[in-house]
Amino acid sequence: KFLNTKEDFLNGQILLIDKPLEWTSFQAVNALKWAIRKKFSLKKIKIGHAGTLDPLATGLLIICTGKFTKKIPELQGQLKEYTGTFTLGATTPSYDLETEVNETFPTDHITDTSIKEAA
Repeated sequence: KFLNTKEDFLNGQILLIDKPLEWTSFQAVNALKWAIRKKFSLKKIKIGHAGTLDPLATGLLIICTGKFTKKIPELQGQLKEYTGTFTLGATTPSYDLETEVNETFPTDHITDTSIKEAA
């Protein structure tokens, strides 16, 4: 079934959200909570996420509603896979994209073979 009812959300739903870049997990949960409360004229609803994603990360954020919030610990214990992109030869003060590159280093000596051997 595609459309959910108020009872569906109160009894429990697992929602799979593609978290937007620069949103915190809390912001994603809060936006959904507000939308569900408004759509169904609810004063309150239990809602939570099964693992925090960094604001600079995008990807799957599992959100549980109603009685399914009790499933959060089980979902957090599942096997996860992370992917990403990085730049060789550059560093930032924060070691992530929150600050600008402050130092660069030569990478000419790095080859496909040396990367495979190091893996």
